[in-house]
Amino acid sequence: MVRVVAVVLLLVLGGVPSINAQQNLAQTHRFFVRAAGSVPHPTSNKAFRRSFVGIYDLTGSVSYRIFSGFNAGAVYKHTLWKTPDNKVPGLNLYGQTNAFGLRVGYDHILTESAVFFSSIAFYSSETYFYGLACAPQNTVEENIQTTYNYRIIEGEMGFYFYTEGNFAIGMQAAFAHTNFNFDPRKVCLDQQKAYIPSDFEGNLTHLNIGVTVVCSFKKARGKE
Repeated sequence: MVRVVAVVLLLVLGGVPSINAQQNLAQTHRFFVRAAGSVPHPTSNKAFRRSFVGIYDLTGSVSYRIFSGFNAGAVYKHTLWKTPDNKVPGLNLYGQTNAFGLRVGYDHILTESAVFFSSIAFYSSETYFYGLACAPQNTVEENIQTTYNYRIIEGEMGFYFYTEGNFAIGMQAAFAHTNFNFDPRKVCLDQQKAYIPSDFEGNLTHLNIGVTVVCSFKKARGKE
């Protein structure tokens, strides 16, 4: 799937000429509402990768075009992880993440209806694990922890096409790096699965691939 997205992006960037920015809504409009839905794939912290799969990653943002193709705004992310039967049989442990942050992006005009975009976002997040095999209130273990606060830096790139009016749809790929070092022992997973010390090394990172929709509005006054 990653290769497919990369090939499509290269074809679009290499085969479609740029045009006058004034002909594109991404350049004439000031405000953008963006929403993206994707499936997250953990790529580091082996313990997390061996225990969880991504169910969904939903992101929404509101941005203001500062100048040219550059824009900035607020962004929200909601992610859900789960222990599948092929990794931890018989356990329904979930990890739910809510994150708020700032997003800075750049939209590059390709054609009258096509736009390539890239961005970087900085989040403050909280992940809550529920469905533990050992309920914290019924255990004497002091190292049980179900809530974690950490930071996320996420880079994103993709493209979208205006289909009707100021509405556009496209594809995107994002890579998120966190300072969260997942320890399965703190959510009782070591009672369900065997881990080795090297599994605990590294912070959680994940790759998201999915679709994005954009709605732009409020035209700028005059020409730029």
